[in-house]
Amino acid sequence: MNTSKLLVERIGLFPSSGNIHIDVNNSTRVVKRMHVLYGDNSLDSDESCSGLSMVFADWRFKLQVSDALSVCLCVESRGDSQFMQVKTAELLANICGTEERP
Repeated sequence: MNTSKLLVERIGLFPSSGNIHIDVNNSTRVVKRMHVLYGDNSLDSDESCSGLSMVFADWRFKLQVSDALSVCLCVESRGDSQFMQVKTAELLANICGTEERP
C-alpha cells in the first residue's frame, strides 16, 4: 500500500479541524476556562504552560498557547467529520465566551 493511500485512510479514521489560530485577550484565562468546562467529562487531560490537551471517548482537542494573546486549537474525532465540526464550533463559541467574561 502506498503512502498517500495510508494517509487518506488515517485522515478518515481521525478527521481533524487542523490548527485554528485565535486571538484572545488572555490565553491563560482561556485555557483555565476550557479545563473547567470540559475537565469533568474527559478521560485524560494534560494542562501545562504550553496549553491544554483533553481526550474523550469519541474526540479530543488540544489548545496550545502561542503567546499571552493567542491560542491554537485543534480538534479530532474518531471517524466522524461532522461530529468534529460540531465540537470545533462548540469550542470556538466557548473560547469567545471566555473572552466576554471579566
